Amino acid sequence: MIARNSVKSSLREALQLLWSESDSYVRRRIAGAFSLVIAYSMLTALAPIAFAYLVDMFADAKSVARDWLPALLLGSYVLSQFLVRSLSAIRDLLHGRAEQRLYRYLSRRLFSHIIRLPLRFHLERKTGAMGETLTQGLNGYQMLVQHLIYTILPSLVEFGTIVVVLFAFGHPLYLLIYAAAAVSYAFAFAHGAAAVTEPAQVASAAHVEAHAVLTDSLLNYETVKYFDAEKAVYDKYDAALATTESAWGLFFKRRTSNSLIVGLIFAVSLGAALGLAGYEVMRGTMTIGEFVLINSYMLRITVPLEMLGYAVRDVSQGLAFLQKLLELFREKPEVDVAPAVSGNITARGELVFDHVSFSYRSDRVVLKDVSFSVPAGRTVAIVGMSGSGKSSLIRLLFRLCEPEKGDIRLDGISVSGMPLSRLRRSIAVVPQDMVLFNDTIGNNIAFGRWGSTRENVERAARLAHLHGFIASLPEGYDTMVGERGLKLSGGERQRIAIARAAVKQPRIFVFDEATSSLDTRTEREILRNLMEVSQGCTTLVIAHRLSTIVHADEIVVLESGTIVERGTHSALLQTDGAYAALWRVQHHVGPNDEARLVSSA
Repeated sequence: MIARNSVKSSLREALQLLWSESDSYVRRRIAGAFSLVIAYSMLTALAPIAFAYLVDMFADAKSVARDWLPALLLGSYVLSQFLVRSLSAIRDLLHGRAEQRLYRYLSRRLFSHIIRLPLRFHLERKTGAMGETLTQGLNGYQMLVQHLIYTILPSLVEFGTIVVVLFAFGHPLYLLIYAAAAVSYAFAFAHGAAAVTEPAQVASAAHVEAHAVLTDSLLNYETVKYFDAEKAVYDKYDAALATTESAWGLFFKRRTSNSLIVGLIFAVSLGAALGLAGYEVMRGTMTIGEFVLINSYMLRITVPLEMLGYAVRDVSQGLAFLQKLLELFREKPEVDVAPAVSGNITARGELVFDHVSFSYRSDRVVLKDVSFSVPAGRTVAIVGMSGSGKSSLIRLLFRLCEPEKGDIRLDGISVSGMPLSRLRRSIAVVPQDMVLFNDTIGNNIAFGRWGSTRENVERAARLAHLHGFIASLPEGYDTMVGERGLKLSGGERQRIAIARAAVKQPRIFVFDEATSSLDTRTEREILRNLMEVSQGCTTLVIAHRLSTIVHADEIVVLESGTIVERGTHSALLQTDGAYAALWRVQHHVGPNDEARLVSSA
């Protein structure tokens, strides 16, 4: 259950976010909606007065026949009803326009925040859960805004107007009845709000988990089919839905119980007020019109009270939906910096790792005092067993993570002092697992450089030896690649990855196990493409298959996050150390067959 201070803190945080995301367009329309709410709430509270006078005049038929005032009162009453509905419709228009603009800005802010969160966050997130968290959070904001404009403000205005009128008409006793009802309502709704918060939180979390299971199963449908696991994922999804159903069942049970209590309070207060009013009419101390007025006001008085109570309860539910979203906003995004230097930088592409140490957790050191350099225009390969820290070097270079010790410099400038956009525009990566967007081939290539023209895209495709294949397709560059590019083969996806990197025109190319998932023939073709594309550029190659990096100017061998060897392919084979051992394993060369080992270089 959310503590009271937590609720207040979340509400304050949510309102601050709403205000910060509102522009003048939103604020003007919200202010207009508020003004209309005040106007029609006062009209709603004052309209029964005209009706009460009208009833008294109709009781005196002779007066009605002689006087023009009843007609004026009747017209005023009808006009007030028309104005109430008209103002309400205009309020809906103003609020609807403001709400859609605010929804757009909030969605944009959410997406911008999440996409800039560091790698640590994205490694732990669930895609389906994330989407549902955003949906529920935005729904929570919608509930909050609607109750502020549609419920809380009009209820307070109407309540205040009715209190003033009852005092003016000299019926303070009915205010005591109302006060007792108000206190009873307050206790009932406070209890109701607290009662529904916990099941609402559980239901929200369970619904998010169910959506995560659904999305994960659909994204990995091939794996599900390979292992005949349809029933397993079905049962897992059904279990999550059952938890959601159970939590919502408890939520509705508690809300219904609270509504029954509220209904009892309404009946008792209405009965007391009308009983007293009926007694006064029989004694002659109250007119029939005043009786009608009391009845109308007791009905109207309970309405704003109930609306306020339901608003408090629904806001509590909305805040329960908002909890996970607010937690997302509390996550710290990547820290960008101002340029360390101004003006143009010579695009040499010299890269230096200077005594770099890094760990994901305190008990797992990934890199220990790693130092090496990649001269401009040269190629350096990083090799080692799985878990030796090769891919972590790339993450540090892109500042997806930050080193604990040491520094990484690009053309003499520390990457920690470079704006992220400048740094990441300078480097293009071709990863091992190339995942494409469910978009056209052309757009997937153009993604490498925002604003690329069709000419840029075709030039990059030719560099990747992909243009002929694309031209043979019926829809050419407008061919859809499917979810994650699954309509294409592994080699075709990898060529798109190369073209995407080439269109970026970077200072540095990074090939991260770019051919490890391909067959031998395709690997050789892709390897030639990589060498052609990166010709003249600084190149960093992360490799497991040593045959793909024999051309490198230098090879750095990692073991358990530490450099154990470095040199050219031939020199390392002659040294007969860790690299030579890896080469023998991959090429089935015996440890005593030195002649064959050296000749293979």
